[in-house]
Amino acid sequence: MTCCNSIVELGSFENLSNSWVELLAKMPEPTFFDLPLWQHIWWSEFGSELELRIYAIRSDDGDLKMIAPLQKTGEDIAFLGGTDLCDYHDFLSSDRGNSRWLKSLLEELTSDDSLRSITLQSLPGNSPSISQFRENAEEFGWSVSIEQEDVAPRTELPTSWDEYLAGLKKKDRHELRRKLRRLEAAGDFAHYELTDPDEIAAAMDDFMRLHRMSTADKAEFMTADRESFFRSMSGELANEGITRLSFLEFEGVREATSLSFVTGGVRYLYNSGYNPAQSRLSVGLLNHALTLKTSIEQGIRVFDFMRGNESYKYHLGGTDREIFALKATR
Repeated sequence: MTCCNSIVELGSFENLSNSWVELLAKMPEPTFFDLPLWQHIWWSEFGSELELRIYAIRSDDGDLKMIAPLQKTGEDIAFLGGTDLCDYHDFLSSDRGNSRWLKSLLEELTSDDSLRSITLQSLPGNSPSISQFRENAEEFGWSVSIEQEDVAPRTELPTSWDEYLAGLKKKDRHELRRKLRRLEAAGDFAHYELTDPDEIAAAMDDFMRLHRMSTADKAEFMTADRESFFRSMSGELANEGITRLSFLEFEGVREATSLSFVTGGVRYLYNSGYNPAQSRLSVGLLNHALTLKTSIEQGIRVFDFMRGNESYKYHLGGTDREIFALKATR
C-alpha cells in the first residue's frame, strides 16, 4: 500500500533481518527486545497459534523508515511478544520525530476490515509513539484509551563505585555497606558473571534452580515452555555478546543469580533468583549490588531494573520510568 509518500508492505524475519539490524543502529536506545533475533526466538516458541504481521514502512524512494513487528489474534493486532516475557515494546524507527510513518501504518491497519482493536502494551513513557499513535488513530476513526501499565525503575551509572554509593540515600548506603560487611565476615564469597555461550549454557541449570526456589510466584512463572525460551534466548544472545549471567557464590555454592542483557550502553536486568535459606546474608540484593559494581567498572552508563516496583530496585538507586498501554477500538 502507498500513502503519505510512503510504502507499507508485509515482510518476514528472513527478508528483513539485515535491514532490521541496520535500522536499529540508527535508533538512540534500542533494547534487546527490539532485536530480530529475540523476536524470532519468541515467535518460534510461542507463535504457533498467532498470525505474524511484520510491517515495513518505506519512503517512496525505498528507504526503510519503520518496522512494526505485530501479531494478529482474531480481531485484535498487538506488538509481537507478550508482557510476561517482554518488558518494552515500540515501533522501530530511525525517524521517531516524524509521525508520517506511523500514520501510513495506521491507514493500512484501518483498511483491514477484520481488525476491531489495536493493543499496544509496554510503551516507555518517553516514547513519541504514544502521542503520535493517539493523534493519528483518532484521525482514522479509532477510539483510543491510554493508561499507565507499570513502572520500570532504572539508574544512571557514574564512573566509580564510590560515586555510586555517594548517590544513594543515606539509609540505603548505610544498609548496603552493612550487608556487604556481614557477608564478608560470614565466610568466603565470590561474585562473577559469565559471557561465554558454553559457560552460560552449562550454568542455566543453576539459574533455573535459584529462580524457582526464590518465591512461589517465580516457580509458577517458570513453566517448561518459558524455560525452553530462556535457554534458547540466553544462548543465542550470548553468541552475539549480549548475555550476562551473574552469580554470587558463598562457601563455593551458587546462592544468587541474575540474567541480564547489554545493548547500547544499557544493562537490562531481565530476571533473577536466590536461595531463601541464605536470606540472612541478603544474597539476592548483594548479587544485584555487585552486578551494578561490575557494570560501572565496564563503563555501562545505565542500569535498567526493568518492569516492576520491587523495593530492592529503589534501595539500589532506581528511579521510576512509567510504562503505558494503549488500546484503539472501532
